[in-house]
Amino acid sequence: MRIDGKLRRSLKASARSNLRRHYFIFVMMCLFASLIGSEFVLSDNFITTRNDPVDYVVNDYGEEIIEAEQKAAAFTGTSTFSEMMSRVVDDIKITDAKANEVFSRSSGTINHVIDFFTGGTMVSTISSVVFNIVGSQNAADIVMIALSSVFTVGFWMFVQNVYISIIRRVALEGRIYKRVPAARFLFFVRNRSWFNAALVMAIWSLADLISVATIIGFPIVFYGLFMVPYILAENPQIKPLQAIKLSWRMTKGHKLDLFMISLSYIGWDILGVLTFGLTNVLFTNPYKVSVYSEVYAQLRKEYIDGNMPDSILLSDRFLFEKCDLNRLKASYHDVINVLGSPEYKLKDLTGAKDFFASHFGVVLWNTKDELKYEENQASRQRIINLKDEAEGISYPVRLAPIPESRKIRSFANLHYMRHYSILSLVLMFFIYSGFGWVWEVFYYYMLQGHYINRGVLHGPWLPIYGAGGLAILIFLFPLRKSPSKHFVVTMILCGAMEYLTSVILEYVFGAKWWSYEGFFLNLNGRICAEGLLVFGVAGLAFIYFLSPLLDNLIRKINPMKLMPLAIILVTLFVFDFVYSNLHPNMGDGITDGFAGNENSIVTMTVESN
Repeated sequence: MRIDGKLRRSLKASARSNLRRHYFIFVMMCLFASLIGSEFVLSDNFITTRNDPVDYVVNDYGEEIIEAEQKAAAFTGTSTFSEMMSRVVDDIKITDAKANEVFSRSSGTINHVIDFFTGGTMVSTISSVVFNIVGSQNAADIVMIALSSVFTVGFWMFVQNVYISIIRRVALEGRIYKRVPAARFLFFVRNRSWFNAALVMAIWSLADLISVATIIGFPIVFYGLFMVPYILAENPQIKPLQAIKLSWRMTKGHKLDLFMISLSYIGWDILGVLTFGLTNVLFTNPYKVSVYSEVYAQLRKEYIDGNMPDSILLSDRFLFEKCDLNRLKASYHDVINVLGSPEYKLKDLTGAKDFFASHFGVVLWNTKDELKYEENQASRQRIINLKDEAEGISYPVRLAPIPESRKIRSFANLHYMRHYSILSLVLMFFIYSGFGWVWEVFYYYMLQGHYINRGVLHGPWLPIYGAGGLAILIFLFPLRKSPSKHFVVTMILCGAMEYLTSVILEYVFGAKWWSYEGFFLNLNGRICAEGLLVFGVAGLAFIYFLSPLLDNLIRKINPMKLMPLAIILVTLFVFDFVYSNLHPNMGDGITDGFAGNENSIVTMTVESN
């Protein structure tokens, strides 16, 4: 059955309905794809639906290398690869800075990361770091080329390519179900098929690349293999050649149809050029994904109804139709039972103890009853996460043809709905403060080649790391069951703490320990949008992974052995705090002199200390 104009309009209508239901998640997943270079990559204000590997290599890297060689020969006489690239990178940075002025973004983490991977900054940075370690420019060049090659190939194969199929999976689930949980982006991880997915997508991309050489045959191969990412999204364990053959058979007689659908977006693509890609980000890109998902569902139905070869490989029934409610109840009977039972309550918590445990997640010490409470909370939370599946609102993972693992066994006991003892909180404060200090000292040593004692205090700790961690751990305890709310409030809380700390330090000592001037959406140079985003992501890792992991380790040690250590650390910290108020740690690389250094590529958590 040909996809004529009437059927095409019907598929597009269904796609628009799908996009309306999941607008935010669809827009964000396509935007992320463009940021990591999977697809929809911005190039001269155009957003494409597939990367052209040949064009990417020639245009993005070939000209820069040639230009670098010419500049090196004409002006410096040097021949090392890193020196050549460093010069062209400097020119690119100046051009980018001028272009970014219209967006008020001439520096910052996102800007630097983009330059790092696309402008050649990675080359010069790795080379300078290795040179500082080994003292040999030739060795630095060799290591740089090897590392950048391995990273580029690995990132392309295991992240950029695989993410294309992940997008298809999310879009296909969105066709049928009202909700698509964020956990579905870990689809290939949960069914242990990430490596196979990377292999399938790599062979798919290479087939497209090889077909480019034929010029005339490229469109045929392009549309003949168009359904490979969708087939992989349905069957993550399919073999590469099986996926390619299946896509070729499914698109037999439909390659022209797919081409006509592509042509129907010309108007939207032109509008995208006129709006500098804005309409592509907000509508066209997610709309295309939605439409092609409808097309795949249509071609799949025809293929299965026709009892075609290998149609048995397309076996994920409930990805295309909802399950009967009676079957759902039978598969999720434990969910229904748990949701109807009362929560477990700690027996010995009353008065002030109950108040601090209920509102801040803090107890004096952990007991056996506490451990039972944690396990009950963890089980209940897992059950609550299955509520949408039991009600048919989201994809029923338990009925998937390929079993999915919801938790990694090594982390099965990392119950985040727990109460932390005072001793654990004190020790975690110093662990995070110490980690922050080690990270910043190491990072600046790699870039500057000499030791810099970062922070206001003189000791081996940066309290903003520890204080920020404990703040979100304690004050945001009521939001711990909702990661999305926790993410937003973490950004607000950490932003307020960073802004207030900046004001106090500048008022008391008359110096700045950091500045975000020139960063995108900065507020008086004290905080910026990029930093808040990093704080939000770090907060999720801190609450749901790092803190439970550390608390488990601390609990294994006898508290009577840890108590003297905690007392000693607190005493030393108080002494350092009092002394640093009279004689703060200041100087080159710590206060104003280093804050304006635009040659550093640092994370927001580094610059905020």
